[in-house]
Amino acid sequence: MKKIHANFSKPSQKKLDNLLKYYQTGRYVDAEKLSISMTKEFPEHQFAWKVLAVVLKLTGRISESLVASQKSVKLAPQDAEAHNNLGSILQELGRLDEAEKSYEQSIKLNADYAGVHNNLGMTLEELGRLNEAESSYRKAIALKPDYAEAYNNLGNAFQWMGKLEEAMNCYIKAIELNSELPESSQNLVELLTSYASHKNISHPIVKVHQEIKKIYLKEVASGIISDDKIIQLFCKSSKIIKEHDLKLGTNSTQAYRRNSIDLNCKRHMNIFNKFNIIPKFCFGCYKVQVEPKSIIELIKLFVVFDQIKFTENNTRKCMIEVRPEISGFYKGLIYCSNLEEAYQIANYLEIVVEENIRPGLHAVVKRGCSEYPVSFPDYKAINKSGAQLMNYNEDWKSIEEDHDSLSSIKSSKIITPSLSGLNLHDALIIQNWIDYAKGIGDQSVHLLNQNKIFTSNIYQNAKSRIEKYPWQEIE
Repeated sequence: MKKIHANFSKPSQKKLDNLLKYYQTGRYVDAEKLSISMTKEFPEHQFAWKVLAVVLKLTGRISESLVASQKSVKLAPQDAEAHNNLGSILQELGRLDEAEKSYEQSIKLNADYAGVHNNLGMTLEELGRLNEAESSYRKAIALKPDYAEAYNNLGNAFQWMGKLEEAMNCYIKAIELNSELPESSQNLVELLTSYASHKNISHPIVKVHQEIKKIYLKEVASGIISDDKIIQLFCKSSKIIKEHDLKLGTNSTQAYRRNSIDLNCKRHMNIFNKFNIIPKFCFGCYKVQVEPKSIIELIKLFVVFDQIKFTENNTRKCMIEVRPEISGFYKGLIYCSNLEEAYQIANYLEIVVEENIRPGLHAVVKRGCSEYPVSFPDYKAINKSGAQLMNYNEDWKSIEEDHDSLSSIKSSKIITPSLSGLNLHDALIIQNWIDYAKGIGDQSVHLLNQNKIFTSNIYQNAKSRIEKYPWQEIE
């Protein structure tokens, strides 16, 4: 019987040159085809496995990428870059402890590799070890002083540590080093929602933000908020952005006013999505919801939420509904820690909304996240006095404990409360709201005189929603 032996010779230099060219020029389909062909013909050729791993990760096939990357490391355990690549894949998969080990091994092999210090910093930050993350970012910058990404990430660490002046300086430095890095501009814009520097900052993002806050103070008054007042407010803030030629956008669709309490929603939703159970915390979480009938009313509600005062400074947000499985278009939500507080706030909010917007715009008490009733319909039923129809299943406790025991994340992040007053971030979010309003056919949107579509995916999402929920009234 004839035996077939694997070919352990080397690929031609032409193939290697082509593979490198395809990868460097973004021809990932060609790079993938060639690297797969090479790994079959030359299964011990580490470079082909390394390129294949990177290309698969870039095209979103993370599990396949992991296999290729592990093969790459096995074939060349002294390759620092291969260990770094493996770390980035493990990090994306949420396997943070393993990612940390891969990065540390890469550093052992090449301590002067700035990129891996930056990547290790991101992993340590996700693990909640912020001081160690800061140290890693600083090492990356020391090795590469023009490393914009590392400055941006250091800014993130400073922000979670509550060092907001330092965070702002890092974001501005990152923008100066690389104005094409959108994350730095976005992070600076978001930082300014909770931080006002006492220094004279000349950066255009800071200047536009400050000018928008000034016109807000002049435009907003007590009593009924007129349509004209809202139109003037939006037009003046848009004009400021245009005058400074600030080409910024945001993917955010929710305008928050946060307090300093971390609701840990990411953890709760992760447990729900992974195990289809509702975390215990969420059985004590209630919200007061208002559903405006037009984009103009949504902006008015945003103004009300910005100005209203609560004893506990409850977190609140105004938003457009983009989740495909949840009905509704415009929403305002105020988060409460118990049912009694929720009804007290709902009763008070009814009065405030009637005085500032219009009668008949009701505040309704709801429970937890809107995704939960999709799997558990009884969860949304609320008994105003007495036991609820659905309560926490104690059998779920061990699932939550097992989930948390496997997580090395220890949150040490400081949540800084939002500042009041319209800001640049709000103005950019309102642009997205207007795109959405156009998509669902809200006729009041034409009063705002915004002809440009800023975020096309939000506009298209809205168009598909109106086809799914045609019964909801739109003014």
